[in-house]
Amino acid sequence: MEKVWEIKDPDALLKSIKTKRIREKGPPDEKDPVKAYSLSLVLWGSGQLYNDQLIKGVLFLTIVVVFFLGTFVALLFQDPLLRSLRARGVSLANLFLNAEILVFFVILFWQFNAGDAYHGSARGRRKPFKGVASRISPLLCSLLVPGWGQFLNGQQIKGSIYSSLSVPSFFSVLSVPATLLAWPSLDVSDPRFYIDAIFALSLLFLPLVPLVWLFAGYDAFMVSRDELLKESLWERIKAANNRRRTQGWVRGVFSRLKPAFMLAVLLAIAGAVLYYYFPISYCVGLLEGARKELTDRGMTIVPDLIGRILLVMQKLQ
Repeated sequence: MEKVWEIKDPDALLKSIKTKRIREKGPPDEKDPVKAYSLSLVLWGSGQLYNDQLIKGVLFLTIVVVFFLGTFVALLFQDPLLRSLRARGVSLANLFLNAEILVFFVILFWQFNAGDAYHGSARGRRKPFKGVASRISPLLCSLLVPGWGQFLNGQQIKGSIYSSLSVPSFFSVLSVPATLLAWPSLDVSDPRFYIDAIFALSLLFLPLVPLVWLFAGYDAFMVSRDELLKESLWERIKAANNRRRTQGWVRGVFSRLKPAFMLAVLLAIAGAVLYYYFPISYCVGLLEGARKELTDRGMTIVPDLIGRILLVMQKLQ
C-alpha cells in the first residue's frame, strides 16, 4: 500500500519555501561590490552613484570632467599658453614638474575612487561578499590593473595592497619615457633637479612593474580556483592544521604549496636563461653606455647610481 502524505496547510509550506529561497539569494536591494569597483575604475564616481552616494558620485564625476577638459584645453592652446606662462616667469622645468605631480595624484585618486566604491558597496551588504564565480575574470582583470582581480575575489585588503603598488607602477611607465623626451628642452634650475630625482626613483621601480603584474594575475587566478584561499589567514591556518592531522604533512600541507614551488622554479629558470644570454660583461657595457648618454644630457642622480652599480658588478666579475 502506498503512503500518502497529507499537507495540512499548503500555503504555509509554500511561503516557507519562498522565504528560504529569498534568504539564500539575499535581499534584492544589495549592491554588488564588483560592479561598483569596475564602474568607478572605468569612470570616476559612477560606482558611488551605483551605491546611491549621490554627493560623492557627482563630486568625483566633476573632478574627472574638470581634469580631462582642462587637459584637452591645455593641449589645444598649447603654444599661446606656454608663451603666456613664460612671460610670467614660469619655466618649462617647473611646468613639467607640476605635471608629473598632477599625474601621480590623478593615478592615486583613480585607485582610491575605485576602492572607495567597493568598500561603500560592501559595507551596505547583510551577507559578506565572497567573490565572483568566474576563474578567468580575476586573472584577466589583474593583468589589466593589479588589484582588480583581488577585489573580484572578495579580498579587500589584498586588493588594496596591489592597487597601491599599481600607482607607482603606472606612474613609472609614464614618467620614464616622458622625462627622457622632455629633458633636452628643460632649463637648468631647481625644478630640473627634482625631476632628475623623480626619474631616478621611477627608474629604480620600473623593473618591479612586470613582477607586480605577474604576481597580481597569478594570485588572482590561484585564489579563484580555491574557495579556502578567500578565507582569513587564521581560518586557512586552522584548515592546514586539520589537513595535517588527517592527511599528514606531505599530502595535507606540502601539496598545497606545489603551485608556489612551481612558480619559484619557473622564475629561477627564467633568471638562469637571462644570465646565460645577458652575462654580467654585457650588462656592464650596456650600463656604461646608458651612464654616458645620461651624463651628456645633464643628469646627475641616475649616472651616479649607475656608477655605484657598476662598481658592485665589477667586483662580481
